[in-house]
Amino acid sequence: MKVILLDSPSWRLWNPRLHVSLALIYLAGSLRAAGHNVQILDCHELTSWDGQRLTIHEDRLEPCDVLGISATTANVYWGSELATVWKGARIKILGGPHVTHILRGSHQRFKQAKYFRGFDYLMVGEAEHSLVRFCDQLDRRSPCVGIPGLAFNDSQQIYGPYAEPETPEITALSAPAFDLWPSFSRGALSVTSFVGKQVDADKRRSSSICTSRGCPYGCLFCADARTRVRLETLGQITRQVKQLAELGVSAVRIQDDTFTIHEQRAKDIADILYDHGMIWRAMTRVNLTNPAFFEYMARKGCTELGFGIEHGSARMLRAMGKGTTPEANARSIRDCQDAGIVAHAFLIIGFPGETLETVEEMRTWIQSVKPESCTLSLFQPYPGCDVWNRPEVYGVKISDGDFERYWEVGRDDDPEIVVCEIPTMTRRQLFDARCEMAEWVDQNIAPLDRMVRKQESLCAVSAS
Repeated sequence: MKVILLDSPSWRLWNPRLHVSLALIYLAGSLRAAGHNVQILDCHELTSWDGQRLTIHEDRLEPCDVLGISATTANVYWGSELATVWKGARIKILGGPHVTHILRGSHQRFKQAKYFRGFDYLMVGEAEHSLVRFCDQLDRRSPCVGIPGLAFNDSQQIYGPYAEPETPEITALSAPAFDLWPSFSRGALSVTSFVGKQVDADKRRSSSICTSRGCPYGCLFCADARTRVRLETLGQITRQVKQLAELGVSAVRIQDDTFTIHEQRAKDIADILYDHGMIWRAMTRVNLTNPAFFEYMARKGCTELGFGIEHGSARMLRAMGKGTTPEANARSIRDCQDAGIVAHAFLIIGFPGETLETVEEMRTWIQSVKPESCTLSLFQPYPGCDVWNRPEVYGVKISDGDFERYWEVGRDDDPEIVVCEIPTMTRRQLFDARCEMAEWVDQNIAPLDRMVRKQESLCAVSAS
């Protein structure tokens, strides 16, 4: 039996060719260990984007017994487009955060077949066990019913899921199948900032790893808030990094929600990466760092840290449930920079409570602190976050049929991307403020598309 796994296309990301869900690599490892013939495909080799519409290259869609597609809310629409035209797939399954939070959520009106067009089954949660069981039963020609986390979609109605899936014990999972990922890219850790700091990784093959799952913090815009943190062992991490090094990878993006929760463990992982010749970047919080810690990570190959700053307004930080202050954020950014590490600020504009005054506070904070680079996201109420779960508390409405209007990140010229209308600003005001801030960041900090100078580096590395 042949199983194909891939992500939904993400052409609206700045650098879509760098995007792959680590969940696929873990799933592929578990399926292969169970004896299944599994393949991971790059969805961006099967599709193209002209800036207006998605083109699916149907001649590249291979036949298979099971097609598994992972999707976020921002690209589930394209996942459905891809599944609908994939005629050679016997059974099509949708997994990932979007379907998980929709089927587990309280909004019944979204649990409709029309939102999952093209798929025969839906699978919630971490699926290492449930997808293996599904494929095992299919292989034995047993009915695929009663599998925890599995729902059946008959194009008219969704049945299930039957029960919550077992949460995998990540220390007991099969090794992730990094060798099945077809297109490691170059340049993913390159940075050129407005103030002149540069990290040149254009000749380095890059990959992502994940050393833990879950986040204990309660940010109200995040669907992963207050989830149990589970840690891989240092032995697991060493084996993964060794495999990546053998595959020619020398630049790593650590995708943990919060890498530095345990300082000594983070140092141990930094040692492992350094010993295998890796440069790396990770994400952290300002309350989980200190100058000596930054200096240690810098010596061990850390080139960049991403901080969940979110805003420059103290009032907006309280509204978001961040548990930080503009002053603490500024201090941590500067300590990071003093250690020689690029400081990247993740920012959100448009969370409920935003006003023209708080937008200006954000600009003032950025101008004063000057992180080397920024990601400026327009707030969208992703399924699973507190605003999605309790919109009435925030004075917002969750509209039907808006999933194709969600964007991962980036800029657009269409005010309709403002999905969430907040009481304190009109959609037009919010759209204009976001566009003006994005242009200001481009001119005063660093281009939001920081890879634009090296478009050729986005090409997949050849087999040679």
